[in-house]
Amino acid sequence: MKKRPFLPSMAAVFAGALLVGGCASPQAQPPPRTTSVSQSWAMAYPTLKDLTQSADAVVVGTVATSAPAAAVDGIPFTDAAVAVKLWLKGTKPAATITVRQTGGALKDSVVVAEGDAIMQPGEESMLFLQKNDDGTYVALSGPTGRLPVSGRSVTKMPESSLTEAIPATLPEMIVAVKRFL
Repeated sequence: MKKRPFLPSMAAVFAGALLVGGCASPQAQPPPRTTSVSQSWAMAYPTLKDLTQSADAVVVGTVATSAPAAAVDGIPFTDAAVAVKLWLKGTKPAATITVRQTGGALKDSVVVAEGDAIMQPGEESMLFLQKNDDGTYVALSGPTGRLPVSGRSVTKMPESSLTEAIPATLPEMIVAVKRFL
Protein backbone atom coordinates (compact mmCIF):
# COMPACT_ATOMS: atom_id res chain seq x y z
CA MET A 1 0.00 0.00 0.00
CA LYS A 2 1.27 3.29 -1.03
CA LYS A 3 1.53 6.01 1.60
CA ARG A 4 -0.39 9.15 0.77
CA PRO A 5 1.01 12.51 1.62
CA PHE A 6 -0.80 14.24 4.48
CA LEU A 7 -3.61 16.38 3.03
CA PRO A 8 -5.63 18.17 5.66
CA SER A 9 -9.36 18.22 5.18
CA MET A 10 -11.11 21.41 4.12
CA ALA A 11 -12.62 21.73 7.62
CA ALA A 12 -9.20 21.69 9.20
CA VAL A 13 -7.92 24.27 6.72
CA PHE A 14 -10.93 26.53 7.39
CA ALA A 15 -10.58 26.21 11.17
CA GLY A 16 -6.89 26.98 10.99
CA ALA A 17 -7.51 30.05 8.84
CA LEU A 18 -10.06 31.35 11.31
CA LEU A 19 -7.75 30.88 14.24
CA VAL A 20 -4.85 32.58 12.54
CA GLY A 21 -6.58 35.26 10.56
CA GLY A 22 -9.98 36.40 11.59
CA CYS A 23 -11.59 34.52 14.40
CA ALA A 24 -10.32 36.82 17.10
CA SER A 25 -12.95 39.11 18.55
CA PRO A 26 -12.63 42.80 17.82
CA GLN A 27 -10.30 44.58 20.16
CA ALA A 28 -12.13 45.59 23.30
CA GLN A 29 -12.28 49.30 23.94
CA PRO A 30 -10.22 50.30 26.95
CA PRO A 31 -12.32 51.45 29.88
CA PRO A 32 -12.78 55.21 30.05
CA ARG A 33 -10.17 57.11 32.01
CA THR A 34 -11.40 58.09 35.48
CA THR A 35 -10.57 61.55 36.73
CA SER A 36 -11.07 62.26 40.40
CA VAL A 37 -11.80 65.85 41.37
CA SER A 38 -11.92 67.28 44.84
CA GLN A 39 -14.92 69.29 45.92
CA SER A 40 -15.27 72.09 48.37
CA TRP A 41 -18.76 72.37 49.77
CA ALA A 42 -20.08 75.86 50.51
CA MET A 43 -21.74 74.77 53.74
CA ALA A 44 -20.89 72.29 56.45
CA TYR A 45 -23.60 70.61 58.48
CA PRO A 46 -22.01 69.26 61.66
CA THR A 47 -25.29 68.19 63.28
CA LEU A 48 -28.37 66.30 62.17
CA LYS A 49 -30.43 69.28 63.35
CA ASP A 50 -28.47 71.65 61.05
CA LEU A 51 -28.85 69.26 58.13
CA THR A 52 -32.59 68.67 58.67
CA GLN A 53 -33.49 72.31 59.17
CA SER A 54 -31.47 73.45 56.13
CA ALA A 55 -33.01 70.90 53.76
CA ASP A 56 -35.91 71.73 51.44
CA ALA A 57 -36.79 68.03 51.42
CA VAL A 58 -35.84 64.94 53.43
CA VAL A 59 -36.71 61.60 51.85
CA VAL A 60 -35.92 57.92 51.99
CA GLY A 61 -35.66 56.43 48.53
CA THR A 62 -34.03 54.00 46.15
CA VAL A 63 -32.21 54.91 42.94
CA ALA A 64 -34.17 53.52 39.99
CA THR A 65 -31.88 54.79 37.21
CA SER A 66 -28.75 56.87 36.85
CA ALA A 67 -27.98 58.69 33.59
CA PRO A 68 -25.74 61.49 32.32
CA ALA A 69 -27.17 65.01 32.42
CA ALA A 70 -26.00 67.97 30.33
CA ALA A 71 -22.55 69.26 31.20
CA VAL A 72 -22.30 72.86 32.38
CA ASP A 73 -19.12 74.78 31.58
CA GLY A 74 -17.38 71.47 30.87
CA ILE A 75 -18.43 69.96 34.20
CA PRO A 76 -20.38 66.71 33.84
CA PHE A 77 -23.45 65.90 35.90
CA THR A 78 -25.46 62.75 36.50
CA ASP A 79 -29.18 62.55 37.22
CA ALA A 80 -30.46 59.77 39.46
CA ALA A 81 -34.17 58.98 39.35
CA VAL A 82 -35.00 58.23 42.98
CA ALA A 83 -38.19 56.34 43.84
CA VAL A 84 -39.30 57.94 47.11
CA LYS A 85 -40.55 55.53 49.77
CA LEU A 86 -41.03 58.12 52.50
CA TRP A 87 -41.30 61.95 52.53
CA LEU A 88 -40.25 63.40 55.88
CA LYS A 89 -39.98 67.04 54.81
CA GLY A 90 -41.02 69.00 51.76
CA THR A 91 -43.87 68.92 49.31
CA LYS A 92 -44.30 65.59 47.62
CA PRO A 93 -44.20 66.44 43.88
CA ALA A 94 -44.19 62.86 42.60
CA ALA A 95 -43.31 59.29 43.50
CA THR A 96 -39.97 59.74 41.72
CA ILE A 97 -37.63 62.73 41.95
CA THR A 98 -34.43 63.59 40.11
CA VAL A 99 -31.30 64.04 42.21
CA ARG A 100 -28.43 65.70 40.33
CA GLN A 101 -24.80 65.02 41.23
CA THR A 102 -21.55 66.52 40.07
CA GLY A 103 -19.60 63.99 38.02
CA GLY A 104 -20.22 61.48 35.30
CA ALA A 105 -19.32 60.78 31.69
CA LEU A 106 -17.42 63.42 29.75
CA LYS A 107 -16.23 62.48 26.24
CA ASP A 108 -13.62 59.74 26.77
CA SER A 109 -13.40 59.92 30.55
CA VAL A 110 -15.46 59.67 33.69
CA VAL A 111 -15.24 62.42 36.29
CA VAL A 112 -15.83 61.40 39.91
CA ALA A 113 -16.10 63.79 42.83
CA GLU A 114 -13.90 62.51 45.66
CA GLY A 115 -15.98 61.08 48.49
CA ASP A 116 -19.25 61.41 46.55
CA ALA A 117 -19.52 58.43 44.21
CA ILE A 118 -22.28 58.56 41.61
CA MET A 119 -25.49 57.01 42.95
CA GLN A 120 -26.23 53.65 41.37
CA PRO A 121 -29.51 51.82 40.68
CA GLY A 122 -30.66 49.81 43.70
CA GLU A 123 -28.90 52.09 46.18
CA GLU A 124 -31.14 53.17 49.08
CA SER A 125 -30.47 56.36 51.05
CA MET A 126 -31.94 58.93 53.36
CA LEU A 127 -31.44 62.16 51.43
CA PHE A 128 -31.33 65.73 52.72
CA LEU A 129 -32.01 67.79 49.63
CA GLN A 130 -32.04 71.30 48.24
CA LYS A 131 -34.49 71.95 45.41
CA ASN A 132 -33.13 73.57 42.26
CA ASP A 133 -35.11 76.05 40.15
CA ASP A 134 -35.55 73.40 37.42
CA GLY A 135 -37.27 70.97 39.82
CA THR A 136 -34.27 68.70 40.33
CA TYR A 137 -32.67 68.25 43.74
CA VAL A 138 -29.10 68.10 45.06
CA ALA A 139 -27.90 66.51 48.29
CA LEU A 140 -26.78 69.13 50.81
CA SER A 141 -22.97 69.23 50.82
CA GLY A 142 -22.84 66.15 48.59
CA PRO A 143 -21.94 63.18 50.78
CA THR A 144 -23.24 64.90 53.94
CA GLY A 145 -26.81 64.97 52.63
CA ARG A 146 -26.70 61.33 51.56
CA LEU A 147 -26.93 58.67 54.26
CA PRO A 148 -26.76 55.14 52.81
CA VAL A 149 -29.36 52.66 54.07
CA SER A 150 -28.62 48.94 54.14
CA GLY A 151 -31.43 46.83 55.54
CA ARG A 152 -32.27 48.74 58.70
CA SER A 153 -28.81 50.32 59.12
CA VAL A 154 -28.02 53.95 58.31
CA THR A 155 -24.45 55.22 57.99
CA LYS A 156 -22.63 58.45 57.19
CA MET A 157 -20.52 58.62 54.07
CA PRO A 158 -16.77 58.90 54.81
CA GLU A 159 -16.52 62.49 53.49
CA SER A 160 -19.56 63.73 55.46
CA SER A 161 -19.28 66.97 57.44
CA LEU A 162 -21.58 65.52 60.12
CA THR A 163 -19.41 65.41 63.22
CA GLU A 164 -21.98 64.03 65.66
CA ALA A 165 -23.00 60.41 65.87
CA ILE A 166 -26.26 59.55 64.10
CA PRO A 167 -28.85 56.91 64.99
CA ALA A 168 -27.77 53.52 63.70
CA THR A 169 -31.12 52.30 62.37
CA LEU A 170 -33.56 53.77 59.87
CA PRO A 171 -36.52 53.81 62.30
CA GLU A 172 -34.39 55.64 64.91
CA MET A 173 -33.14 58.06 62.25
CA ILE A 174 -36.71 58.85 61.14
CA VAL A 175 -37.70 59.65 64.74
CA ALA A 176 -34.62 61.86 65.16
CA VAL A 177 -35.30 63.79 61.95
CA LYS A 178 -38.98 64.30 62.88
CA ARG A 179 -37.89 65.92 66.15
CA PHE A 180 -36.16 68.69 64.18
CA LEU A 181 -39.02 69.46 61.80
